[in-house]
Amino acid sequence: ATEALRTSVLHPLSTIKTRIMANPRHRKARTLKRKLQILLLSIRRSIKEGQLYAGLAPSLLVTVPASGVYCGVRDVANRFLHGPIDDISPFADIEVALLAAFIADVASLIVRTPADVLTLRLQVQRMVPNQTRVDYEEALKDASNLLPAAILTDVPYLLMRLVGNWLVTRGNEGLAQYEIETIAVACFCALVTTPFDCVRTRIFVNDNSGELFAKSRDRFSVVNTWVNVTKESEAGVGNLYAGWFERMAYLGAGRAWFDPLRVIGYLGIRDAVLLRWFLN
Repeated sequence: ATEALRTSVLHPLSTIKTRIMANPRHRKARTLKRKLQILLLSIRRSIKEGQLYAGLAPSLLVTVPASGVYCGVRDVANRFLHGPIDDISPFADIEVALLAAFIADVASLIVRTPADVLTLRLQVQRMVPNQTRVDYEEALKDASNLLPAAILTDVPYLLMRLVGNWLVTRGNEGLAQYEIETIAVACFCALVTTPFDCVRTRIFVNDNSGELFAKSRDRFSVVNTWVNVTKESEAGVGNLYAGWFERMAYLGAGRAWFDPLRVIGYLGIRDAVLLRWFLN
């Protein structure tokens, strides 16, 4: 329930981020003050267009199952990997955490990707002239081809954030300090990995409409899309950082502050279930 609530509350910010990353016209650099103004104007425009919560339904349907798969696979992988790696590496804790997170993320993306493709296309559908509906069948067919791109563009943020938390947090700080450290790490990692999110967005929303989104020889290719985006304007590589402010707000101020509480809740539920199984 809490995961679904967080997804619902943050979905408008996700919509704005997606629409900025998907549209080449948003690639002009702006000051932080101007970005705040643009964010507020984008929210107002999306409300008027009825698009602020576009794509929420598929996102909600997959949020809880994908989160459950990630946490469950990660715990199993942690237990399985610790034995062999503990014997050969002095940095076993972080190495096991990274490997387990990678395996769990791939498993979660198998569940998430079809809904993510559909969500992103619904979020941008009215940005394309004369496009009034999303082809659901095409979106679901594309999802299997998009899984490699989803993995390549999702994993960098996850692994960077795990390393960042390992370097910054000590484990004995209070909850308030831990929240601040977690948010700071998430914001930094979100900024650095914005190009991956931008490329992922462009690949996911490219439904062959041909009206708005850049075409490439292989529309599922991360490399081709990366190169195409850098050629859209004189900004070059700067084009890949479209939506960096919205991404930091979404992943840092929006999602990361809740992660410590979510972990506590998950551990409580997991331990309660395990105790019930073993006691009975």
